[in-house]
Amino acid sequence: MTKKNIQIPFALIGIQTLEFATIKELYSDDNPNVEIGINAEFGIKSLEEHEIVCSQEVSFLQEGRPFIKIKVACYFSVKQEQWKEYISEENQSVIFPKGFTDHLLMIATGALRGVLHAKTEGTVFNKFLLPTINVAVLTEEDVEMKL
Repeated sequence: MTKKNIQIPFALIGIQTLEFATIKELYSDDNPNVEIGINAEFGIKSLEEHEIVCSQEVSFLQEGRPFIKIKVACYFSVKQEQWKEYISEENQSVIFPKGFTDHLLMIATGALRGVLHAKTEGTVFNKFLLPTINVAVLTEEDVEMKL
């Protein structure tokens, strides 16, 4: 099976830290077992400006309790001509292909990594890096956002 190479012109127009917390009391340096929880979601920031938001939330946990929580949003602008191609009048939504949204999610993951490093620099928590992630497994299909 061959995949169609889809070109959707877009631009990263903003990055925002929505949440950041470190909870020292829930972290034990003696416990090497650290799990990572990841959640990602997409939404429309502005219909008029053809803007999408990709939010990613990550928690570092020990014994099921988060000791680092971070949520970052990346804002993207899509060219109007391309935006119109993905509108579904029937569903009252815009539906972007999985490959495109996976690419946006990869950019958001990199931004989150940078924010995590900057926020923890000079602290005991700076050793916790977000490992490489196959973002393709975070979404299963094309992403639909209601108008």
